[in-house]
Order: sequence, then structure tokens, then C-alpha cells
Amino acid sequence: MKKIGLLFMAGICIVVLFLGHLHWNNMSKAAGIEGKKAADRIKEKEKKERQALIQSLRPENNKQQSLIDYLHYKSLTKDKAIISILGSNGTAGTGASNSSNSWAGRLEKNLHSESVDLATLSLINRGHEGYSTTDLLEGKKIDSIIKDNPDLVIFENSLINNHNQSISLEQTENDLINIMSNFQKKLPNTKILMISPNPVANSKTENSIGFNYLDYIKVSEKIIKKNNWNYIDSVQGIQKKLKDENIILADILSEDNIHLNDQGYHIWSEVLYDYFRME
Repeated sequence: MKKIGLLFMAGICIVVLFLGHLHWNNMSKAAGIEGKKAADRIKEKEKKERQALIQSLRPENNKQQSLIDYLHYKSLTKDKAIISILGSNGTAGTGASNSSNSWAGRLEKNLHSESVDLATLSLINRGHEGYSTTDLLEGKKIDSIIKDNPDLVIFENSLINNHNQSISLEQTENDLINIMSNFQKKLPNTKILMISPNPVANSKTENSIGFNYLDYIKVSEKIIKKNNWNYIDSVQGIQKKLKDENIILADILSEDNIHLNDQGYHIWSEVLYDYFRME
């Protein structure tokens, strides 16, 4: 009789354990289903928020959109946003201790830190030391930019070298028109931003044909204004920063008194970044 009672109790324990295990499995499954539903709700919310952000950043809805917002939109609607830069020594970073201290390197770093979405942005530097506007055209350097198919082109217009090489003002003007026409024709969906080179120590020194560096700046700005091109006057922008921070030009130039040092490139990058944030 005692033996039967033990068997009975054992049977009850087995049933209890079985039912408990079944209940636990059901609870686990229910929790798993609820967890999946919660994850799906989060994903759906994130999807809607992303779509709303894309819609808010659409260039068609933002006529005065900043370049940062434009690049943010591009980074959300394709694999990554691409900036290609073309120019001469200033773009190549002549005078900087390394490429990360050039204005291009600093600009790229600033944009990457602007948002998680811009962390994948690619900046392609096609700066060519010693190149004038004529050299850029004859060397087919514009074709390389077109092949990049970028979202934004930054064109540093090589006027320091045009002055140093005594290229005529008329030729300079024609070169700028040809370069910009190429960009606009072959990259119709790309934003184009022209920038002047940096200020130099002897900006009023005349070259072999009787013109100084500022003459080249003036003739370029005349054609820029006539064609309503997007433009940053780097000379004026850097000089304003120097005045505001009580720094003299000599402190930001390298030993040749033409190209910038690390401090100079830092200031130039600030001028550019201010423009990128401007609406």
C-alpha cells in the first residue's frame, strides 16, 4: 500500500513537472512573440522617422537648403554622398604638415562628425600642385571629376598659379567658363561650388604681363557674378577671420609666403564649413 502511495505521488510530480514545463514553453513563446512585435514596432517607427526626415530634407522642399542638409539628404537616399574637389596647390594641401591638416581633410572630418548618416560621406581630392586653369583643361582633369559622378563639386580656381605663370586675364576668364560649362553640361544633377585660393603675402606684386593676384580675383568674380555661380571668396573670408581673431597673415603662411601652414588651413576650413552650414 505504501509502495502504491509512493508511485501515486511520483506520478503527480511528473504531471506537475510536465504541466509546468508546458506552461513555461507557452510563456516563452508568448514572450518571444511579444518581443518580435516590439522589435517590429521599433523598426516601423524608425522607418517612418527616416522617411519623414528624407521628406523634410528633399531639395525641392528647401529652396534655401544648406549644403550640409543637401549632403545629408543624399546620404539617406543612396549608398553614400560624394564630394569631388578640383584645384591646385591649395586643394592638394601644399604647406600642410599632412593631408588631414589641409582644408579638404579638415572639412571631411567635420562633415563625418556632423551626423551618423554623413559618416559614410566620401571626399575625393583631385588637387594638382602647380596647375593653372589652362593646365586643368589641357590635362583633362575635369574628366576625372565627371567620372566620379559626385553630388557636390568644389572647384578651387587655381588663380595663384595663373598669376605666377602670367596667364592672361582673358585666358583665365575663358578657362573658367569652359570648366564650369563642362561641369554644368555633364553633371546636371550635381551642385557646383567655386572657391578662390587663399590670400598671399605679395598680392599686389605684378607678374610679367603687368597684373597682380588681386586682378585675377577681380576678373574671376566678375564672370562669377555674371553667371550667378555659387562662390566662396576665400581671400575675404580668411582675412575676416584673421581680423576677428587678431592674427596677422604672416602667421598662417608657410615659408614661401604663398601657401598656408596648418593654422592657415584650419582657418580656411572654418570659412568653408561656415558656408556649408549657411541656409
